[in-house]
Amino acid sequence: MPSAKSTQDDDDTQTNQTQSVGVAASPVHGVAHQITDAVAMTNVMTIGIGPSYSALQAMLGQTQSQNVLMANMVSSQKQNSMVGMTAMTKSIQQLMNRRNS
Repeated sequence: MPSAKSTQDDDDTQTNQTQSVGVAASPVHGVAHQITDAVAMTNVMTIGIGPSYSALQAMLGQTQSQNVLMANMVSSQKQNSMVGMTAMTKSIQQLMNRRNS
């Protein structure tokens, strides 16, 4: 069974070690206040960044859908141009094949 003097010596040693590190440990939980502050700040930052992240995702989705819309419009213009060119070519062919009367 440890004597009262050895227990006091252990407590003094632990106090000296805590002070030498420069971090005041909480006597109840044994966690430094700086650590709890850092964890709290990280949690607040994580919660605070949520709305901006969701707004970013919404804007990214809108941008991608607009890109697809523009690509479809360009493809449609190209197809319409080809149809128009084909119709014009056929019309010119028919005009050229007509006999002069």
